[in-house]
Amino acid sequence: MPRLLPHLLAAAGLCLALGCGSKLPEPESRPARLYVQYCSGKGCHDAIPPKRGGTQYWEMQNKRMMELMRRQGSPLPSPAEEQEILAYLRRHAQGAP
Repeated sequence: MPRLLPHLLAAAGLCLALGCGSKLPEPESRPARLYVQYCSGKGCHDAIPPKRGGTQYWEMQNKRMMELMRRQGSPLPSPAEEQEILAYLRRHAQGAP
C-alpha cells in the first residue's frame, strides 16, 4: 500500500486539475451527449467540463483531438456533429457570456 499512495495522490491531483467528477452543463442535451460520445471513453479520459478552458483552448483541442482520433482509427463525428460539439463547448467555455 505505501508504494500505491504516491500514485493515488497523483491521480487525485489530476482529477482535480481536469475536473473529474464535475458535472457537464446541459448533460441530457444532444450536444453534451455527442461531446461525451466522441470526446471521452476508450480509457483515454472523462469529458472535461467546458468551463475548464476558454474558446481558443477548445478550438485548439478540437483540432488536436480530431487528428489524434483519425490516426487511431477512432469513430469521428460528422461535420455537423463536430460543429454541434464546438458550439456547446464555446457556449459553456470559461469566460463565455
